[in-house]
Amino acid sequence: MTPSLSASVRHRLRRLVAAPAMLSALLTLALAGPAAAAPSASSPATATATTAPAATGDASTVTFAVAPSADGVVTAGQPLAVSVSARNATGSTVPASSVHLTTSTQALATRADVKAWLAAPAADAARTELAVADGEVPSIVPLGVGSATLSLDATALAALAPGVYPLRADYGSGASTTTAVSVFVVPGDAGTGALGLVAPLTAPAQSTGLLTSTELAELTAPDGELRAQLDAVSGTAAILAVDPAIVAAIRVLGTSAPASATRWLADLLQLPNSRFALQFGDADLAAQVAAGQSTPLTVSTLAPYLTESDFTGITPTPAPSGSADPTADPTPGPTGDPAPTPTPTGNTGTGPTLPTLAQLTDIGAGTGSVFWPASGTATADVVAALGALTVDDIASITLVDSETVTGSETQAAAGARGTANGAQVLVYDADASRALATAAATDTPLTRAEALAEASAYAALAVAADPSAPLLVALDRPSEVTGAGARAAVVAGTHLAGRAATDLATLTAAPAATLSIAGGEVPTDRAAVLTALLAGEDELTDFATILADPALITARERASILQLLGNGWRAQPAQAATALEAHRTQTQETLEAVAVVPPSDITLAATSAPLTFSVRNDLPWPVSLRLIATPNDPRLVVQNTTEVEAGPEQNTRVQVPVEARVGSGESTLSLQLRSPAMVAIGDTVPVHVTVRAEWESVGLIVMATLVGAMIVIGIVRTVRKMRRRKEDSDG
Repeated sequence: MTPSLSASVRHRLRRLVAAPAMLSALLTLALAGPAAAAPSASSPATATATTAPAATGDASTVTFAVAPSADGVVTAGQPLAVSVSARNATGSTVPASSVHLTTSTQALATRADVKAWLAAPAADAARTELAVADGEVPSIVPLGVGSATLSLDATALAALAPGVYPLRADYGSGASTTTAVSVFVVPGDAGTGALGLVAPLTAPAQSTGLLTSTELAELTAPDGELRAQLDAVSGTAAILAVDPAIVAAIRVLGTSAPASATRWLADLLQLPNSRFALQFGDADLAAQVAAGQSTPLTVSTLAPYLTESDFTGITPTPAPSGSADPTADPTPGPTGDPAPTPTPTGNTGTGPTLPTLAQLTDIGAGTGSVFWPASGTATADVVAALGALTVDDIASITLVDSETVTGSETQAAAGARGTANGAQVLVYDADASRALATAAATDTPLTRAEALAEASAYAALAVAADPSAPLLVALDRPSEVTGAGARAAVVAGTHLAGRAATDLATLTAAPAATLSIAGGEVPTDRAAVLTALLAGEDELTDFATILADPALITARERASILQLLGNGWRAQPAQAATALEAHRTQTQETLEAVAVVPPSDITLAATSAPLTFSVRNDLPWPVSLRLIATPNDPRLVVQNTTEVEAGPEQNTRVQVPVEARVGSGESTLSLQLRSPAMVAIGDTVPVHVTVRAEWESVGLIVMATLVGAMIVIGIVRTVRKMRRRKEDSDG
């Protein structure tokens, strides 16, 4: 039950793809100085301009970007440092060019203003220049980067009222001028509302039920993605959203877990941060609701992944009191990745007591029953379905992004405690969260500075709209994490708008506003995928009744389904399709792993005799079966049911007694395997039987005749010998 795409393989591929680009960036940064950086066209923080300034005789393409320092927030009495960067993407040298930096006395009053400014770096004659700074970007060698650092005068900035202001940089002169824009914030009153930042701890998208030891070793290594995520939140007040499948993958390995993974888990449990558990594998909640699931799917056991020897002398960590058990769903489930041959769960006599599911998935003391659908998927139906769930009579809370909330811009932007048709929700600022996610995913300093300035701008507008409202932001699930980027995003996110981040309990204790959910995407395609996966799971659940412990198949299948439904796949549709196809293939192979080996035609040359058949078992576990033999006419009398105990990964011979009622004729015997629960296993196999029962009588007569003849011949020879002896004696 092995998936086609493992997390470690995907991680290595991403590194191989990224390595040349990173090396190029490092070389150009070394040539251009510490302030140089290649701007990213994917960053939402600025309108990064591309133009064709005069070069050495040909039209060349130069990408230009600008970003303020200090997360784009002005410090009172201090100038604002601004970095500009130009990248020469051609084979010609770009000569040194001047840079003209300006801002305005007119603030950007709304989010729409900010988005319009960042999207369109055209000249804005309506704004009055307040501060001007001039500098020069030195000449840029082919494929190189040139940069400069300028500053806006503190005296001019002091005249600005609190708000979000435009920032403009013009590179070059005349017809070849290139413009890039960004924003900066003159801070005002931080207000009285709380601030919260939700940061996920999730592994890359995968299709196996649990991460392998090799994958864990790579992801938790000093340069691994899981280590980068954990280091980013250490020492901050970030609210952790933890995938319990990660901690379970470490714990099931027991003493054989990689040292780096064990250290990662210990570091996680020691953090004082408030936290909550995501769905197992960070499974897509919206897809489950769209597929008609009344409660989120979970695993019922992870026993097949355990090996008794791994836990000798180990005391499992007890589940914290008051924390939610993310594994309460008793629904069976099945195929997945290969795992060590398991031993029974619980106390095995002389063996140790193996950890329970709650102990394996324990993420530390956390807040129970918090749900976080992927950004943009929290529709009214999703919120209503999740809001109806309770744990210990405590209502659940659903995190939703502000773009799904209707109302004025103020209501939609405020990350607030609210209720939507009776469901408890926390709304996080979608715009600021996207900007923080961009910062977390890049190692390029200028791109990161652009994104952080934009996040500060949206946070400032939210606080200005309602100083008493709480503000919540979320990093969302990263498709890629960099150490420096993730740390910078978390630090900035926990200090937005001059506030200090607090814990989840403080946010949930705030007064609830009445909200309406009217946005969100219904993931019908992913719902269809889940429906197909569950159909395959049902087949495997029936098939698994041939095992003494059906969970050997069903538990792995459910874990794999949840991983295939993980939100990490949303950004990788092509890879997701490949993984799903591999899973479907594996499911079919599992269903075909036990079958009757098609025999050749049989000739029955007696009135009664046992017929021998072979049962193939390709599974790594022994199976119990019933072979049902059914003749198609009354010429044969067959033992209808024969018990079969087939060993693992071998063929087992089975004898079925048969009697013939006629002397000769043609007949067909149908063979069907069934489980002890009478579930059909495999297809019916027909066997052509030719009955020649008279051959038995003929054979007996022939044999009797031969024996009689031999006796007569022996008697004759004996008589002759005796006569010869007498004649010799007489002579």
